[in-house]
Amino acid sequence: MLKGFVLAGLVLLGAAQLDQYLTRGRYTDGALAMLRQIRHSFRV
Repeated sequence: MLKGFVLAGLVLLGAAQLDQYLTRGRYTDGALAMLRQIRHSFRV
């Protein structure tokens, strides 16, 4: 199970790096902004 989490983390890190290289982080920034809004909504 830990191996799966590590693999998933590495894949996400690789996708973020590829996004930074190809689109200057447009999609990574959008995903992080969405996660910030979700986190904010649960901290009522």
